[in-house]
Amino acid sequence: MFGPETFIERVGDDALAPDLAEGHYAWIDPDEPARDGQLVAVWAEGPGSATLVRSYHVEDGIRVLRAANRGWPEIVLDHDNETMIRSVVVFAGLGV
Repeated sequence: MFGPETFIERVGDDALAPDLAEGHYAWIDPDEPARDGQLVAVWAEGPGSATLVRSYHVEDGIRVLRAANRGWPEIVLDHDNETMIRSVVVFAGLGV
């Protein structure tokens, strides 16, 4: 079920609330490639760096990271921010 490199991170925001809220945990598998419609772990750099979880979509060749919470902006992936995706979320929940 999980690859040998799977690790657990705390979710850093409420972009996918109420299903996956800040403080929940995401099991992240770096061996899984991101596919359309999957949740992915995204590394947000800067002050208060955190692992964020977003829904990955490919639309007309454009790759987009989307939050369920409309208060959070879409992130369009290009060559400058392509490495933001750390891995695919294979499981998520409240407790470890």
